[in-house]
Amino acid sequence: MWPVLGMLHVGEATVVVPAYATFVVVAAAAAAALGVRAARGLGVGWPAAAAGICVAIAAGLVGARLLSVVLDWPAYAADPGRIAEVRFRGFALYGGLVVGSVAALAVAVRAWRVAPARLADRAVVAVVAGIVLVRVGCFLNGCCAGVATDLPWGVTFPSRDGVLDAEGAGGFGFLAFSAEPAAVHPTQLYEIAAVLACCAVARALARRGAPDGLPALAFAALFLAFRAGDQVVRVPPPEGSIPGAVLTAVYAAGAAVVGCAAVIWAWRGLRRSRPGPGGRAVPVMAGVSASS
Repeated sequence: MWPVLGMLHVGEATVVVPAYATFVVVAAAAAAALGVRAARGLGVGWPAAAAGICVAIAAGLVGARLLSVVLDWPAYAADPGRIAEVRFRGFALYGGLVVGSVAALAVAVRAWRVAPARLADRAVVAVVAGIVLVRVGCFLNGCCAGVATDLPWGVTFPSRDGVLDAEGAGGFGFLAFSAEPAAVHPTQLYEIAAVLACCAVARALARRGAPDGLPALAFAALFLAFRAGDQVVRVPPPEGSIPGAVLTAVYAAGAAVVGCAAVIWAWRGLRRSRPGPGGRAVPVMAGVSASS
């Protein structure tokens, strides 16, 4: 769509500003800033918050690369040097989210001494900002698109030199660019809309006094359920990689597991509720006393 944001001419050199790389950097910066803000809101000092978020982001980058290796092993097996290369390609967003989230929660427990459930709820906005900005980069770049469609909102990405160009997008064959452009599902935009809707549900639960941790669990369950459905219209992985049907099953299973955890967590929160003024039930938040 718009894979190159611009070109800067410095003397005789030309610096290309790619959309995907630019938005990945912006996404990391935005997620880091919002993550630090979330930690600060829980009483964590500025230096400790910044250090902890940097650890989480570094872990997330490692997790994103490892999942990319698992998903696109044939490409990495043909060129093992790509596993350790430092370039804006070969990152699987959800590997980064999982590993980065685990690292952040570990930091919360061991270094910050705050309840991980409270941090998870506050960090939802940071996660959403990161996903939205990365997918904007994907849309501009043309990667991570869907299969052909005749629906009125289908998007036609322009051909790039008349061939499928995996190198230019930083991926390994998941592009919508082809010799004969056709309208495809804008799955990047689907994901942006879905993650914002999931965030809205999480925020609504938090405002209604849901037990700590329930908004984050609800967000994760809903988003995994979306990914299971979205995978059906995504461009199939390259031959030799994990089949799309397997990925759909994994996302669906994850949604079921996290959804069950959310139901159990909500039930426990209701059991902990006690009568408040006027006989109205007031939920006691996990990790927070009734008097706090």
